[in-house]
Amino acid sequence: MAFLILGLFLAFLLIVNTPIGFALGICSLLQLILKGSYSLIVAPQKIYNGIDSFPLLAIPFFLLAASLMTEGGLTPRIIAIFNAMFGWIRGSLAITNIGVSMFFAGVSGSAVADTSSVGAVLIPAMNDEGYEPPFSAAVTASSSICGPIIPPSIPLIIYGVVARVSIFGLFLGGAIPGLILGLSLIAIAYVISRIRKYHKYHEFSFSEVFETLKNGIWALIMPIILVGGIIGGVFTVTELAAVTAVYAFVVGFFVYREIRLSRLLDIFVRVSIDSAVIMIIVGLSNIFAFSLTIEHIPEAFSAFITSITSNRIVLLVLINIIVLIAGMFIDSTPATIILVPILLPLAQSLGISPLHFGVILVFNLMMGLLTPPVCLCLMISAKIARCGLWPAMRESIPFFLVMVVILFLLTFFPPLAEYLPSLVFG
Repeated sequence: MAFLILGLFLAFLLIVNTPIGFALGICSLLQLILKGSYSLIVAPQKIYNGIDSFPLLAIPFFLLAASLMTEGGLTPRIIAIFNAMFGWIRGSLAITNIGVSMFFAGVSGSAVADTSSVGAVLIPAMNDEGYEPPFSAAVTASSSICGPIIPPSIPLIIYGVVARVSIFGLFLGGAIPGLILGLSLIAIAYVISRIRKYHKYHEFSFSEVFETLKNGIWALIMPIILVGGIIGGVFTVTELAAVTAVYAFVVGFFVYREIRLSRLLDIFVRVSIDSAVIMIIVGLSNIFAFSLTIEHIPEAFSAFITSITSNRIVLLVLINIIVLIAGMFIDSTPATIILVPILLPLAQSLGISPLHFGVILVFNLMMGLLTPPVCLCLMISAKIARCGLWPAMRESIPFFLVMVVILFLLTFFPPLAEYLPSLVFG
């Protein structure tokens, strides 16, 4: 009963726009007071335990790497390479947008960072070439979903810490679904571009491709470092993130000479603030997860769901619907920390491995970045495109539908997530 009251209080706090981390912390603290069985010293202990994790250090390094790529001229050179390679295809700028997002995903691990960085360059270019602004916004927001699925991935790092699952295994598990998603989005963008007769960017030129590859070769090497480090087990996740950030700085400062030392302080401050927001949410959400545990909510939820139906397929569909609805309202970080203790035991009882469930969970939560009422990536891209949110949302429907199909395949065909990890780790 007490937890039901606190749940309603949490809903009230979210309605009045209380930051999600603080709302979770306040409700958890009140729950401990009402419970009366635990000393309040548990609260700071749980906050500290929530962020006292070496893999979480990878998050600020990946965010730093993404900022240094943009500041150091790596991102524009990657865009130039994709333009040179695909500019002769109808709808080439839309295809380039998705291709760059898939490439950028291999560095930042953040959908929001992808939307902001890639969108700032390509959305105006697409609009200038005759693409409707809502379509430009929809392509950018939809392709940014690849970021947290193709490794490295900040949401997968957080899931791995919460569920105590190998983060390298999760990275490998997300690779195939992420690539399938990216290629599917390219196919949809191409078909729509042909139907609407969007212009080609330019004719194919070997000399231009060679020139852009020569200028951007140092940017192309970065994903090789990431993939080699992951598959070869050369680095831990945190070490890999640090190496990526250092590489981005060295190339941007010494090779391309576009990073200015005077700008570094601003970059560090921005990355520190973004990282602090994530860490505060993780720490305070850990208390909420503890509250769920002591109230036996995961067990009660599993019993309730299984009392509705014992059909495995129906139960898996219900789990996906619950996660999708959560992703529509809550950011992926608190949603992961809240849902994992509740849903993971149920998923395991249905024969879903923790690794497989992690990829399903993150894929599903990222779809929430395109769905109202929050739809953060779509709002950012619509703002850059200077168009209304609803027109952009309508244009994103074909992309969203293909995500639903891939999520269905991912849920009921485990090798999509488990083949690469089993191949590497046995």
